[in-house]
Formats: sequence, structure tokens, C-alpha cells
Amino acid sequence: MKMDFEMRRGGRKLVLAAVSLAVCTNGCTYFADKPETYPEKFAPAATDRAWAPNSVAASEYVIPMQARPANTLPEPRVTHTGNTYDLPVLIDVALSNNPDTRRTWLQARAAAASYGASHAPYYPVVSTEAQGAYSRRIFELPGQDGVLKQWRVTPMIELTYTLLDFGRRNAGAAAARDQLAAANFSFNRKLQDVVFATQRSFYSIGAAKAAVQAAEQNVELAKTDDEAVTRRVDLGLATEPELLLSRQRVAQSQYDLASAHLLVREAQANMAVALGVAANTALDVPSLESLPIPAGLGGEVDQLIETAVRQRPDLAAQVATLDARRAEVDRAKAEFFPVVGVSGAYGDQSWGFRFDGTPSVKTSQPQYAGVLTFKWDIFTGFKRLNDVRVAEANRDAAGAQLRSLEVDAISAVWRAYYEFQTALKRYDYARALLAASNESYAANLDTYKQGLSTIVELLTADRDLANARYTIVQSRADLLTSSAAVAYAVGAVEMPIRP
Repeated sequence: MKMDFEMRRGGRKLVLAAVSLAVCTNGCTYFADKPETYPEKFAPAATDRAWAPNSVAASEYVIPMQARPANTLPEPRVTHTGNTYDLPVLIDVALSNNPDTRRTWLQARAAAASYGASHAPYYPVVSTEAQGAYSRRIFELPGQDGVLKQWRVTPMIELTYTLLDFGRRNAGAAAARDQLAAANFSFNRKLQDVVFATQRSFYSIGAAKAAVQAAEQNVELAKTDDEAVTRRVDLGLATEPELLLSRQRVAQSQYDLASAHLLVREAQANMAVALGVAANTALDVPSLESLPIPAGLGGEVDQLIETAVRQRPDLAAQVATLDARRAEVDRAKAEFFPVVGVSGAYGDQSWGFRFDGTPSVKTSQPQYAGVLTFKWDIFTGFKRLNDVRVAEANRDAAGAQLRSLEVDAISAVWRAYYEFQTALKRYDYARALLAASNESYAANLDTYKQGLSTIVELLTADRDLANARYTIVQSRADLLTSSAAVAYAVGAVEMPIRP
């Protein structure tokens, strides 16, 4: 019996040891996967290896489908026909769909709410509070214990109002108002950014498409030259090196055509960014040939600079930011003065108690108070002094930023003005160059067929004509883009007229 008891006791020890080991193992495993015990497991393991997220994290931190950009162009609010989108239609889509415009719009609305909140200190603060409690207490009495059971309810309404704060509220409201103006002007400038980006991308797509057409014409031109050389070689009037030169020209023209197609895709990708849609959105724009060429700017450079300084939204936003920083200086200086206010409270105290089985005693009494408050921080460890220094430094930095933006704006207008003037002249020169290149190539092709010129002269004329075609396309796009750039630099970007 004793041996049997010992065996049973040993078995129980083994079972307890196994259970303890299992609990310890499971507990260690549990805590081994917890960030509070081993946080380094949730960070990159080494400096030279990328972090590999687990399956949960890999699916959790993915842009939701509803938040991804659309791969179809949203329906514009202005009328249009066909599948070709003209510039006003694309600008309308960009303004309503670009996420940057929505972001700055929401920032302006947040600033408007902050401006409203800045007026809260002008109003009294009314609050209510109610406390309810029940207690049971034991008292030591001679020869016995006493039990006191008590309940009470104390509802209270309080009102506090600042009578005099020496400019704190005014400065805070002024700073919020100026910050709202800065957010509104920044929103206006962001709209101009989007419009100009759309214009630039539109002209780039048109130029790239025209470059494809020119490249296709150049391929046909190179093939025509190759056919002419081949016929002369067959007649024994041209040599094999001449034929190789013509084949080289065909290959070069085909390479240029492939590059031109790539430029179209790049321009479409830039347009997709401006429109706020996916780059694989189907998009077609009319040819640059259908767009009118601007004849001039309607003002001299000094007039345009004066207009830019006066009306550019980003400059106005910085002026508003500077005013806000000045108000913050006034707010910091007001902290040196006391605050005078009043407060009042009214409520009711209802309570009851019962001691050692005696009848319950209940009562209800009003309670109220009126207080005139005066608070003045005499010494704050130089905090207020340094707060003023911070505010003044921020004010001066905002002033320096304004001067820097003004210099940049003047430079942008100056540069855009002369780029437009140069583009206008280059477009006229490009037209003359194209006409002369056409005549030169026709004459060289005719004389080569008659054996009066060499293959080098023909291919040179071919190359010059090809370059002239690219030049006229690019010069037209540069002229249109530079005209839009002047309006953007001046801050006179035209917005669509909404009904």
C-alpha cells in the first residue's frame, strides 16, 4: 500500500510538472510576440535589409479601393462633344478632381473654424455639474458601534466670464483672422497651380502628338530617299555606301518615331497628375494647330511686375501670415498683464441620513455664490519674456519670407515675359525655317534624281527638314506655354466661369 501511494504521489508530481512546463512554455510564447516585451521584433531587423511586413500588415496598410484615383476621366461640369477634351474641359475636371485643391480647400475651412473658435473667449462659459454619493460609515460609541447611512445629490450650474484681459482675446482673434486669410489666398494660388499644370500638360500632349506626326512624315521622307538611292544603285549611278547612308537615315527616323511616342505617354502621365486621375486613363486632346497663337501680352514688363506684386495670391497669403505673426507678438505681450473676471454658481444640495435604524432625515437647500476674480502671474520663470522673443523672431522671419517671395515673384515675371518674347520670335523663325527646308529638300531630291547632287547633300536636306518640323512643333508649344506662364507668374490665371 505504501509503495502504491508513493507511485500515485509521484505521478501527480509528474502531471503537475508537465502542466507547469506547458503553462510556462505557452506563457513565454505569448509574451515573446508582444510589443511591450520585445518591441524590436516589430522594427527592421538590420540596417541593410528591408522590413518584411507580416500578412496582416501587408493587407492593412494598402490604399483602399475607394481612395484610389479613378482610371476614367470624371464627367466635366462644362459641355463638351466627342472623346476629345479641350483645355477648358480639362481645367474644369482638374479643379474639381485634383486632390491638392481639395486639401487646401479643407485647410481653409479648418482655418475658418479656428477663426470662429477664436471668438469664444468673448462669451461667458456656462457649465453644469452634478455629484451624487452614498456612504455607510461605522462610528465607535461607548460599548457599541454606530452605523451612519448617508446619501446626497448636489446639482450645480456655473458661469464664468472674463471682463478684462488686456488684449489677449483681441490678439488671438486677429491672428486667427489673418491665418484664415492666408489659407484662403493659398487655396486661390493652388487653383492657379492646378490650372497652369493642366495648361502645360495640355500643350505638351499636343506638341508630343504633333511630334509623332512629324516623325511619321520623316519616316516616309527617309523611305522616299532610300527608294531614290536604290533606283540609282540599280542603274549603276550610285554606290553601295550611298545606299547604306540612306538605310541609316531610315533607321534613325524610325528611332525618332519611337521616341516621339514615348513623349506622348510622358505628357499624358503629367496630365493625369494635374487631373488627379490614374495615368492609364484614356485621354485625347486636339492638335496644337487648332489653337490660336497669342500675339502679345498687353503690357510691358514693369506693368506686369506691378500687377503681380499687387494681386498674386501667394504674396497676399504671406502678407496675411506676417499680420498673424504680429498679432501673436501682441498676444505674448498681453500675458504680462492680469486677468479680471467674474464667476457665479447656483445649485441645490439634497441629502438624507439614517443612524442606527432611526427614521431617515431628508433636507434640500439651495446654494449659490458670486465671485470677482483677479489673477496676475507675478513671475513665471522668464517664460513670458521668452515667449515674446519667440513671437518676435517668428514675425521677423515671416517678414523676411515675404521679401524673398516678392523677389522670386518679380524674377518669375521678368523671366516669363522675356521667355514669351523670345518664343514669339522663335515661332516666326521656325515658320520661315520650315518653309525654306521644304524648298531645299524638294530641290535636292530633284537634283539628286537627275544626278546633279550627292547623297550627302540629299540626306543633309532631309535632316534639316526633319529638324525644322520638330522645331515648328516645339516652338508653337513653347509659345503657348510661355503665354500661360506669364499669366501664372503675374497671378492672372483665368478661372472657369461657374453658373
